[in-house]
Amino acid sequence: MDLQSLPWYGQLGLFLVIGAIALGIFYYVQYSPNQSTIKGLTQQIETLDGEIRKAEREEPKLKKMEEELANKREVLEKLKSILPEKSEISQILKKIQSIISSTRLEIQNFTPKGDQPRDIYTEKPIAISVDGNFHNLAIFFDQLSKLRKIFTVDNLSLTPFKNMTRDFTIQAKFTTITYIYKEQQPAKSKKSKRGRK
Repeated sequence: MDLQSLPWYGQLGLFLVIGAIALGIFYYVQYSPNQSTIKGLTQQIETLDGEIRKAEREEPKLKKMEEELANKREVLEKLKSILPEKSEISQILKKIQSIISSTRLEIQNFTPKGDQPRDIYTEKPIAISVDGNFHNLAIFFDQLSKLRKIFTVDNLSLTPFKNMTRDFTIQAKFTTITYIYKEQQPAKSKKSKRGRK
């Protein structure tokens, strides 16, 4: 069939049919998949915009939490500097004995007692009994208070001697306590606990 032998309306109809077929092919091959891609990308953009807005609202809270965390770390580092670590205890005990000797007190009893665990520290009590006079005992407590590490003195009792001399007028019994910093152990996962059973 010759295209030119068709009447003008037949030629027009044929061109319209061919155009419609080409348009349909273009729609299904090119336009329709791109539309779904565009729609998916538009939804992703909206979701990301929502997350960005949420993050912008949360940012001041995050900065405040970071500042609080930095402050707490600073306080912890200060505490760690005044709370001895377990490895330092033997040096501390020697230092206390040295101070007692240098203040001319005579040690009658020097007994480290059992550790008493607390939340982030452990108490290390030491029962001490010394003979001497008020002046030397006061010097000992003064020097103890100047140590870098924290010490407290509990249960102080003073007993005067019946036969006093210039250097020995009282017997002092007390418990001095230092506080050992406990390193926090990382929490073990449930999987590792199950694995050991």
